[in-house]
Amino acid sequence: MPEDRINGLVERIMRHRRRLPLLLAAALAVPAAAALAGCGQAATTLTAAPTISISTLPAYHRRQIAFYRGVSEPRPESWQEMVNDKQELLGDGVNAVAIDPPVLIAQRGGLLPREILTGEAANAPNTTRQLHAAGLAVFLDPSTKSPGLSPKFEATAPILSELNDDTVKWADTAEKEQAELFAPLDDYNLVLGTAGANNWSKQVLPLIRQKYHGPLVAKVVPDLSGRPPAPGAPHDFEALDFHGYDYLMLDIYPFGEKFDQKAFSAYVDDVLNRAAAVARRDGLKGVMIGDFGAWRNDVTGLVRQGPLLSEQDQASMAAAFLMQVIPRTQGVFYHGWTLPGRGAKGYKVEDVLKKYFTQAPGQTTPAATGQGNPNGSTHD
Repeated sequence: MPEDRINGLVERIMRHRRRLPLLLAAALAVPAAAALAGCGQAATTLTAAPTISISTLPAYHRRQIAFYRGVSEPRPESWQEMVNDKQELLGDGVNAVAIDPPVLIAQRGGLLPREILTGEAANAPNTTRQLHAAGLAVFLDPSTKSPGLSPKFEATAPILSELNDDTVKWADTAEKEQAELFAPLDDYNLVLGTAGANNWSKQVLPLIRQKYHGPLVAKVVPDLSGRPPAPGAPHDFEALDFHGYDYLMLDIYPFGEKFDQKAFSAYVDDVLNRAAAVARRDGLKGVMIGDFGAWRNDVTGLVRQGPLLSEQDQASMAAAFLMQVIPRTQGVFYHGWTLPGRGAKGYKVEDVLKKYFTQAPGQTTPAATGQGNPNGSTHD
């Protein structure tokens, strides 16, 4: 039987698990009574056995995380690698994983890409369950990004209608799977532009709130050009309206062709100061860093933006960045676990993540045991 049908059957069983023992007893009572009558004995009323839960795993409830120490992996084919590497991630102090299921699949050109994206989307719920079972929180972040395709779309009525439908479906999935964080759309200001992003948020947030009841994240880029504005000028994200969200989450990467640590640190400092002001302005709970990191080398099929850094410089950049952002945010996610050209696993930057993640707030967690948190009662 295909895995999706098995998962569907399991979900239906779980929904009705409290009634199942009684239903089974009733089903067995009919043929048993008939057999007794066939033997010339009077049929008797059979008493149902005491109810016994058939569930082998307790129901998962989302955990309350004080500080998210995360990694993200943009390639769905690599989600299983993070599940397999759960002990290494936990040992590095990681307590959360971000996965980016695809949206707007019908807008992708060609039958094969659509089939691939559909399969990737179908894997997200099971991946979420596996990560939860491993003791890792999950940030569900639907995305239009895909290798070789632009994340941007013209905001026509049909596209917005499909985007709304997709987003609401993922909000429903995030609630059913008890994802700790949910972003309606990855970098939605980059996808829709500033005005389009504001209009879309007003339309879709009430629908999402009907489905998802956990922390809602506005995940954006600070500047649509990917470069800093003129000194003293506002950043693009400041023109967005974040009312209705819980957290502002920013993707911050090195810019330009040659890396300048001093200039980058000044940029990060300015973005964090302005983000804190925006969070106060719009009544948010805080600020997080959605993705950060840098490229070590070019990779065929992946578009590089920003400078190339040596392995040592990548690690040094990450260390300086984490020292800046950890005291001023509620979480940070490194972009790429096994992602070619920039992933952390097996490189010096992994050692940096381990050093700062194990010193970050809330580093002593139930996740370190790999047992998960079925009751959702522990603050991380």
